[in-house]
Amino acid sequence: MPQITIKPALVQNEIHPYYQENDVIPYIQSQGIVVQGWYPFGGRGHTAELLGNKVISKIAKAHGKSSAQVILRWNLQKEVVVIPGSSNPDHIKENTELFDFELTEDEMNQINALNRDEKHDWY
Repeated sequence: MPQITIKPALVQNEIHPYYQENDVIPYIQSQGIVVQGWYPFGGRGHTAELLGNKVISKIAKAHGKSSAQVILRWNLQKEVVVIPGSSNPDHIKENTELFDFELTEDEMNQINALNRDEKHDWY
């Protein structure tokens, strides 16, 4: 921040339950900058593992939601903007159905405990 003259409105980082950026997100937000997470489902080659995670699946079942919805809701509750990509109309619709449930503090903590600092894309 000390090196810039124009503050960005948004910073986009890889953020998913295995790579959470828990020290970075609050700092960026404290500067009045929106955080946008890409690869919310882990990215190419990692999506199946993340969506099949036992902790996330258990939370999803408790809410009658999919694992994808739980991951997106987790991001929203961390005030991280997510725009998941999909060409499947059913998935696109499902990805918008996040506002009729909320994760408990315990559920948020369970997902937070999945952090591995496991980055799936280098840029």
